[in-house]
Amino acid sequence: MEGGNGEITMCEDGDEVGYDAVVIGSGYGGAVAACRLSMAGVEVCLIEKGRKWEAQDFPTNTLKLISKLRMENRNLGVNVGPKDALFQLHVQDDSVAAVACGLGGGSLINAGVMIPTPVRVRRNPKWPKEWEQDWDICEAAASSMLRAQSIPNEFSNGKVMKEIAEEEIEECYPSLFKLSMNFDAEEAQSSTKTGSCLACGNCLSGCPYNAKNSTDKNYLALAVQAGCTINTECEVQFLVKNCEGSSEITRKQKRRWRIYINDIDYVTADFVVISAGVFGTAKILFQSERRGLTVSDRLGYGFSCNGNNVAYLASSAAPLNGQGVNEEQFSKIPFQDRPGPSISSSYTSSLGFTIQSAVLPASFPSLLFKGVITYGWPVGYWFLHGLLDKVKHMMCAKDSQAMVLNVMGHDESDGRITLEENTNNISFCPPHDPLLNRKIQALQKLTKRLGGILFMSRYRSTSVHLLGGCNASTDPSQGVCNSNGQVFNPGCPSTVHPGLYLCDASLIPCSIGINPCLTIATAAEHISQSLVQDVLRHKNSTHPPQLPRTETANQILRTRKKSETAAKSTVIIKETMTGYLGGMPCKAYLTMKMSSRNNKESHEANSALEEPHLLLRGRVGGYVVFKAVEKDKLYIIDGEVDMCRVENKTPYTQYMYYHLILASSSGSRYVLEGKKIMNPYLLASYGWKETTTLHVTLAEIKRNNSKAEMVDLKGELCITFANLVKSLISLEGNKKGRFICLLLQSFWRTYILQTPRGNPICLLPSSELEHKPYPPSDLHEIKTVDGCTISCRQWKCEQNQGKQRNPVLLINGYITDSFCLPTEPNDLVRTLVEAGYETWLLQARLHPLHPSNNFTIEDIGKFDIPAAVSKILELHGNSVKVHVVAHCAGGLAIHISLMGDYSPAPTPETNCPNHSSVRKMYTGRM
Repeated sequence: MEGGNGEITMCEDGDEVGYDAVVIGSGYGGAVAACRLSMAGVEVCLIEKGRKWEAQDFPTNTLKLISKLRMENRNLGVNVGPKDALFQLHVQDDSVAAVACGLGGGSLINAGVMIPTPVRVRRNPKWPKEWEQDWDICEAAASSMLRAQSIPNEFSNGKVMKEIAEEEIEECYPSLFKLSMNFDAEEAQSSTKTGSCLACGNCLSGCPYNAKNSTDKNYLALAVQAGCTINTECEVQFLVKNCEGSSEITRKQKRRWRIYINDIDYVTADFVVISAGVFGTAKILFQSERRGLTVSDRLGYGFSCNGNNVAYLASSAAPLNGQGVNEEQFSKIPFQDRPGPSISSSYTSSLGFTIQSAVLPASFPSLLFKGVITYGWPVGYWFLHGLLDKVKHMMCAKDSQAMVLNVMGHDESDGRITLEENTNNISFCPPHDPLLNRKIQALQKLTKRLGGILFMSRYRSTSVHLLGGCNASTDPSQGVCNSNGQVFNPGCPSTVHPGLYLCDASLIPCSIGINPCLTIATAAEHISQSLVQDVLRHKNSTHPPQLPRTETANQILRTRKKSETAAKSTVIIKETMTGYLGGMPCKAYLTMKMSSRNNKESHEANSALEEPHLLLRGRVGGYVVFKAVEKDKLYIIDGEVDMCRVENKTPYTQYMYYHLILASSSGSRYVLEGKKIMNPYLLASYGWKETTTLHVTLAEIKRNNSKAEMVDLKGELCITFANLVKSLISLEGNKKGRFICLLLQSFWRTYILQTPRGNPICLLPSSELEHKPYPPSDLHEIKTVDGCTISCRQWKCEQNQGKQRNPVLLINGYITDSFCLPTEPNDLVRTLVEAGYETWLLQARLHPLHPSNNFTIEDIGKFDIPAAVSKILELHGNSVKVHVVAHCAGGLAIHISLMGDYSPAPTPETNCPNHSSVRKMYTGRM
């Protein structure tokens, strides 16, 4: 089912090809959007959290079912089962919600009931009026794509319900519906081969005979044929606006959105369609909001469980035949005597609820429904029923009959979904259900008529039909998106976020009262029409025709199985640092992904590390806690780290460089830059402090038209010994040993070998050297009065047409040449010469060129400086004025020379700024 090679092209190092559109989720909303976009020629990538399920993968017994189940119980605080399990149960307080996870979403394990949206719902004030313009057309298109078919036979539980329902359920009538099942022998009109329904009753655990028309067999199959790339086992965490402007490499605008698979890896797109289910969509928007995406305050509100409750009727004498059968039993049971599809009868009361008889799959443990998560009615010894039923079965006594009763209705749609701060888990509160008592009474009447025991759920709400939480509305004060699925931008009234759409059950603004599958698909068809027009309009106006996508320059993220076996050099590091910025406490929680995309060992550094290895560079995710600036966490939305950065001007020093872009829930963004500076002094005496201390600057990125004072702070963050040990223990990846070895080698070279890195010959960019050569100079050897040989280097300037400027004498400090720096584009010598000053640099007797064993600073002032001044006067005449710039010991020497009157007469006026002593002596007679 995966399109192309089933790989998702990630962005790294400025390479941002991306997609025209990314669709998140593959249920009744995402599958429709991906199909319609792909068929319109849009380059689409669909990302699905779950795996691809084949017919043989669905559970056929209880043990297999348990292995494909995940339960998140907030009451007990436990999460059990794999995150990508097919069945996902959420238990909180007195509510249970069940969702599916896999390519195809809920269509994989639902009953496939296709009922047109009731008129009552379409007249609800919350229902978008714009949907009514083409609702019937979209509904017909969805029904056709899902191949909804009528049930060819009347099965046992349907016959029983037909006899008693209208008598026992108040003011009820049978609901006309179809199933997205194949009841004929003809194959579906798609490239995916499907089987015919065998009436086994196992629809709710996934059809093991490939007879269900789930979305992966129709919408997604067409999408793949049209070029859609489908990626499974990738869970989108959040998305942020890509605000980096235009790309100089591609000379076109960058994609508008970044869709993050984790804290570090992301894919880009101009359009994002979030259709991850009610909980999944809300979670993505909540996490995106924390990173600066402005969303309506109504996010999470308007949640509906569709008035859903489930009951189990057992020990009835009626021929209910409500237990699924396995393949071994088919040969013994005629087709018409089998349980049939999961739901084959439906009755709706004018009071506002619907009751459907259902078959319990063979893999579902019936004992669980008989007292473990239920309570029995009428009261009595119902808690022993499950054991007694097992004993009867072992004694070959006649099995009692049972079936599931599925109830739906119109709740108040006033529930709420939230995201827990510490765990990032979804929390929900179900809506008020005013019809709950009426539904229970109707179920009790049916039980009296059929006999047996009614096992009602212990939970107030037991729902498999979740709706709302991101409701469609006319403005952001009432909902999260408009009727076309475009997400509102509350920061700019009456506007939406360009390219951001919702397209699943989360935008349905009210309860449906019946199975909502067809309603969700119909809404997705409506949204897809405007979505396709928007994408094509944007694509034609901003993107010229592109060459076919290549992968040679891109990093590839595969599905979980592929990534586990891929030969890729990757190391994951978790680091915690604490410290102070601007005198205020700050804490950083970093996750670093160090990866080498070069598979050739010949490119690896040798033992001396002539060049830093790619494995010492990587990307950074995580967050920073700095409550002095933002009360909420500052999340890293883009970051890079280089653990062995070398600057050519300081070849002996090693730097660990961090560059992080931080985003907050307030919408502000910050740049955090840090360096660990490792100098080769005293054989690593300061090694521990230097390798664990990050010198940090934090600056706020100015927003448009913002007049507020920008944050600009400096400080230090440190990693403690305990946190360093934790980081080492928590290292992940197939190259962690190699990473540690490379890092230690870099420290050994810096602190012990003290071997310079980089190229000392070419320290400036070639362009600067070519256009800005260092000025030529003449070297004058001078004999002092006391017989010592010194020298002066002279840089002549071009003759100015204007006033002639006086020469400048530069006197260095002790030994060092701080004025003549050929590697610097703007050192003092170059600056003075370009300004029109003839420049002289004194190389006194303490200079390495003229080693003298016995001398004092007084000798320099008494003999060397007067000799240099005399040489200047010899060339320019006694009337010229000499400017003197002296540093450190040179400043002391010029003061000695001036105040001691050691200069030969006649002497000129001399300007002498002494930088070292922060004093100025403007005139003096030498």
